[in-house]
Amino acid sequence: MNQIERIHDELAKRFPNLPINLDEPANEKGPWFLFAQRGEGLPHLAIEWRPDRGFGVSTPGDDEFGMGPDEVYSNAREATDRAVELIETGGRSVPPDAVRLAELRQRQGLSQIELAERAGMKQANVSRIESRGDVLVSTLAKMVEAMGGELSIRARFPGGVEQEIEIFGEKRS
Repeated sequence: MNQIERIHDELAKRFPNLPINLDEPANEKGPWFLFAQRGEGLPHLAIEWRPDRGFGVSTPGDDEFGMGPDEVYSNAREATDRAVELIETGGRSVPPDAVRLAELRQRQGLSQIELAERAGMKQANVSRIESRGDVLVSTLAKMVEAMGGELSIRARFPGGVEQEIEIFGEKRS
C-alpha cells in the first residue's frame, strides 16, 4: 500500500459517509489523485501525490480545476492532517503567496552554487539575478527548470479572467 492509499484509508475510516475517489496514474510516473466530496455547497477536496515531489492539497472551485495545488506538503501525515481539518471545518485551502527567487531556491534545498551548476551559469550570476527586480523570462525559466519546476506566466484581467501566456513560441507540456 502506498502513501496516498493510506491517506484514502484513514479518511474513509474517520469519515465513513464521505464519498472519496482515488484515481491511479495513467502511467507509473504520473500523479495519483484523491477527491473527497465534502458536502452540499462546498468545493471538493483534492489531494495530488507525486512520489518524487510530495502532496498537493486544494479545494478548487469549478473555475479553478486543473490550476495545481494550493498547498504543498512533503509527507503524508501533514497532508492527511490538513485534509482532516478542511473536511471538519468546511474551510478552503490557501493559495501560495508569491515568493522571491532566493526563497524558492532555498525551499528546494539548493545553494546558489548548486543552482548555478544545474542551470549552467556562474554563482555570481545567480546572486545578481536573485537581488535585482528585472530578469529575462528565458533566464528565469532556465533557473526554475534547474530547480525541477516549469515556468508558466499568467495574465489576470478585470472580472477575474486569467489566461496563460505562451512565452516560448509553443505550448510546453
